[in-house]
Amino acid sequence: MLRTGWIPASVATAVVVATLVAYGTPFPQVLLHTAYLVVILTLPGMLIWRILRRGPGHLSADLAAGTAVGFVISLAGYLPARAAGVPMVATAPALAVLVAFAAVPRLRPHWRGSGERAPWWWSWSMSGAAVAVTGWSAISFFRSHALVWPGNATPSPDVPFQLGIAAELKHHVPGIIPFLQDEPLRYHWFLHAHLAATSWATGIELQTLLFRLAVLPLAIAMLVLVAHCARVVVGVWWAGPVAVVITLFAAGPKGSVPTGAPLGVLWLSPTQTAGGFLFAAVALLLVRMLRDGARGGEWALFALLIAGVAGAKATFLPLLVAALILVAVVRLFTKAGDRWVPLTALGITVAILLAASAVLFSGSTTGLTVDPLGSVRRPGQSTGAGLVRYLFGWLVAWAGLAGLLIAWRKLADPALLFCLGLGAAAMGAVLSTTQSGQSQYYFLTSARPYLSIAATAGVAALLTVRSWTWRRITAVALLGVMLAYGASNYRTYAVPLETSLDKGFRKYPRAAGQIPAGGVEAARWLRDNSSPDDLVATNVHCRMLPGGRCDNRSFWVAGYAERRMLLEGWAYSPTWYAMAEAAGPGRYQVMPYWKPEVLAENDAAFTTPNAETLNLLRDKYGVRWLYVDERLHPDTAALEKHADLRHSSGDAAVYELR
Repeated sequence: MLRTGWIPASVATAVVVATLVAYGTPFPQVLLHTAYLVVILTLPGMLIWRILRRGPGHLSADLAAGTAVGFVISLAGYLPARAAGVPMVATAPALAVLVAFAAVPRLRPHWRGSGERAPWWWSWSMSGAAVAVTGWSAISFFRSHALVWPGNATPSPDVPFQLGIAAELKHHVPGIIPFLQDEPLRYHWFLHAHLAATSWATGIELQTLLFRLAVLPLAIAMLVLVAHCARVVVGVWWAGPVAVVITLFAAGPKGSVPTGAPLGVLWLSPTQTAGGFLFAAVALLLVRMLRDGARGGEWALFALLIAGVAGAKATFLPLLVAALILVAVVRLFTKAGDRWVPLTALGITVAILLAASAVLFSGSTTGLTVDPLGSVRRPGQSTGAGLVRYLFGWLVAWAGLAGLLIAWRKLADPALLFCLGLGAAAMGAVLSTTQSGQSQYYFLTSARPYLSIAATAGVAALLTVRSWTWRRITAVALLGVMLAYGASNYRTYAVPLETSLDKGFRKYPRAAGQIPAGGVEAARWLRDNSSPDDLVATNVHCRMLPGGRCDNRSFWVAGYAERRMLLEGWAYSPTWYAMAEAAGPGRYQVMPYWKPEVLAENDAAFTTPNAETLNLLRDKYGVRWLYVDERLHPDTAALEKHADLRHSSGDAAVYELR
């Protein structure tokens, strides 16, 4: 009975649900979100995945890849629906797919799977990976980001930013930066549109989706896809769980060299998680196409998924371009295999990359600059020594790659070359660029699963040679190096666990922080009693730092109110990124606002409210509402003489201008 895959899948599902409920997620909302995920994303996407490629595969691969396809299709429904003002009809394309595949006799066979079964230990291994990711989510994120105050009073700085972008796209397509005026949205925002679409369809709060429900299924599906991709590339079932373990835990000596560990950014950069999930579906599709050729339906799938990746995370497509160039060049010189598959894939990728650069990013690099070896420089250390340290760290983190130098004939495999190309491109990007917030390391995070697959392939290539004992010993040694250095970084994972054991697994923050008592309630009252086109002014601009310095990454008012601000925080806008390049690491978050007159006129409405200062906001900027954090000592007595107090809760209040 333990050999069926349904039992480990059920165990993992039960653990996920129990964990979500234990950390404050209402059980009915867990069920509702699951139903939405299955009906609107997974099933329609799976049916399209099966009909456009070469029939059904293993059920877990079809479900995970189908969720990726459904993710993109749901966006194709939501974006025009939201732009037309009818977001509730965004689910129509997915429902139409289900109806068509149920009603049309020729399409009904695609509901049936292949009947392929994975080994029982593979299913239990993947169940264990899902449980591990869920447990890590609980101790590293859930317990510090509750769904109610004060447990949500001190979120990680970037989390309210993600919430604010989702709120903007819930009410406006195309969107702008909602935290300040006159700044376009040049960002990978497809995950945020997904959150907005889900909120419209289910009625679940954006905070609940972002803090609990939306990211975990994508992360688990990504691991499933990586495992299946490893099986295809390496050719054995055990490669999947091994590649997943290396993906999650690979590290240099004592974690001293950045290796793009995904667990650290799983929730803090949900765009990376979403992009990695979508790209894993691309990889699973492409490794088969590179080996076996492609047909029209697969090219349609490829283009669809690449479009989704382009808007989900900007780091992936440049890496894909480099990897496809490598495969195409090797095929050109070896004259082996179909050269048109990598070239066609390259053409599609470049076209979509250029379109995304023009439409989504308008040429913005979000502060990424060419800076050869800038990432390896350290005070008191030569650049050469830093480079050696990085290369050695990466070598031991993915020591299995050395096996490919011994079994070098494997390098002719286009699927393996694809994985190596992604890894080499990522390392090259880290070594040749810098960004004030260290975002260049997201290239390595993006390629990390495929470096791990290639390292697993190196180990497998040595193990499969039965008569060469020294090769098998070398394979075990290389695997041991990767596991040992991964274990040497144990403190990264042990500290959150120790903290949870010491202070309690569900002990949320219990003091006021960035968000005051009543702050969320007041923001939601404003959302429910105003128009999405209303402009709001607030006296909240900063996350306060020691010495009274202003950290300009304040986004929570716009995120919870789901309204555009005259000026809240000003980080992560196009103008801010341009200035951050000059400011450098450690200083970009304290840069002053570049329009001091706007800041002064905004704040005068709270510090010296009178007819003149309030009328200026209304007549010059179009402000209708004031959101007040009373901990910042506004002159509320004077304010009430010239504006109407509409709501008050805790230390927050909402006023309407007359």
